[in-house]
Amino acid sequence: MEQLIDYVKAFEVYLRGLNKSAYTTKQYSLDAKQFAEIVNDAQSINEALLHYTNMIVERYPSTNSINRKYAAIRQFLSFLQTRGIISSYNTNALQPHDKDEKKLQVLKEKQRKKVITYWPHKYEIALSEEDAWLALRNATIVFCIAELGIKPAELVRMEWKHVREDEQQLIVLSSKKYRILHLSKTLVELLKRYREETNAFMLAAHSSPYVWLGVGNQQGQPVTVKTIERVFSAMSEQLGFKITATTLRYAVIKKELNNSTDIDALYEQFGYARKGVLTERQQRFSTEREIKQ
Repeated sequence: MEQLIDYVKAFEVYLRGLNKSAYTTKQYSLDAKQFAEIVNDAQSINEALLHYTNMIVERYPSTNSINRKYAAIRQFLSFLQTRGIISSYNTNALQPHDKDEKKLQVLKEKQRKKVITYWPHKYEIALSEEDAWLALRNATIVFCIAELGIKPAELVRMEWKHVREDEQQLIVLSSKKYRILHLSKTLVELLKRYREETNAFMLAAHSSPYVWLGVGNQQGQPVTVKTIERVFSAMSEQLGFKITATTLRYAVIKKELNNSTDIDALYEQFGYARKGVLTERQQRFSTEREIKQ
């Protein structure tokens, strides 16, 4: 069988010509490359498909991941077929698997309130300057996620130049683009207070552009996603129920979905690369289960 790896680059150009999103183009091209490398020694396209599908099912436990890869390979094979590189193939080999969707965990309203007030309480009872500053930082982090529904990876990229106090806006950076979110007056004031106390507590903050700093050896450097996870892990341990940045983010997304029918606006607001991902979340919210206390 002809080597398919030689056509992956042309496939990528083809996807761009179809005005596929940058995310889809990248992922489909990577999947096509993976397929071409795996089936390199196959004698026929159907033998290649059998080998590929067996490997994918064994390697990837997520039905969503399997179906996305199958969709990419269907597009790749269609591209090859229209150019006479391959003839017919067994289309049944790439039929989507039935989804075994896990129910989303969603916070009860009283749980959400406990999460919001946890670190402010720690701030009030702090016995040292460091404990007070950490509690204020963590409270501000939690409030940002609770109001904006942004991802931890986006949170840790925040710099003070991204915060427009006068316009009550925040520029949120993703890997290749950005979006602008509205800030409530409460959040603007909280960020302002956190910045003032950070400058008073930490000399390195005066020369650091980053919003979220730590007290370790690398002062002035931004915290990592692992730090955000630890903030939520500490709350889970003390409050007696599991809470993550994702479950808090989902609470925001669910509320917005209940109050709006503009999916196009919401998928951009919450930083999803594809509208279909938000639609899938919306469907799974209908079968949600509450987090037990």
